[in-house]
Amino acid sequence: MARCRVITIGRQYGSGGREIGEKLAEKLGYTYYDTILLDKAAKDSGLTESIIARYDEKLADKWLNISLGMHGSDDIQKLPVPLRAVIGQFEAIRKIGQQGSAVIVGRCADHVLREDKNVLSVFIYAGLGQRIARVAERNDISRDEARKRIRNTDKKRAAYYEYYTDKEWGKSESYHLCIDSGFFGIDGTVEVLSACIQQQERKEDSQYK
Repeated sequence: MARCRVITIGRQYGSGGREIGEKLAEKLGYTYYDTILLDKAAKDSGLTESIIARYDEKLADKWLNISLGMHGSDDIQKLPVPLRAVIGQFEAIRKIGQQGSAVIVGRCADHVLREDKNVLSVFIYAGLGQRIARVAERNDISRDEARKRIRNTDKKRAAYYEYYTDKEWGKSESYHLCIDSGFFGIDGTVEVLSACIQQQERKEDSQYK
């Protein structure tokens, strides 16, 4: 792996992946992309941000088996809205990858940028009990409701990821690094990831001395 310019973060719901991504980007001086991708994707696809959001990390029209990324801008306008939304996000991710110095959360970013040797793909997970407590407190809901949200959200994310990537969501073989935020804590996870990136950069620098 060459010098890390982009970190992609997949995450279980309630694992703190978004907060970790934000703090890691701030620590590294990188640009953070999560929901801001919706605006970029909307501009690329010609759809409104609300329509992009409707299909954000949700599988739709899966019977329409096309090769994403093989269509030019002229072709995109002829595709069904759900697929235009996905392609718009993927194209936005590719442009961000070319710019570098970014942390991108979710949206199959690791797969979209799989040919880029400067990308570190990470998956954040945590114990179910810890995630339930986090989701319940954050949203002021019962533990039972938090459990349902976790199950439904993870199911949707897994279906979306696995359909568009042909890889297994959350499985170690699908990423460079998987880390338990329940064990390390939010700030501890940021420190571990930062240390990994800095070590890789030192290794890269030493090769050119």
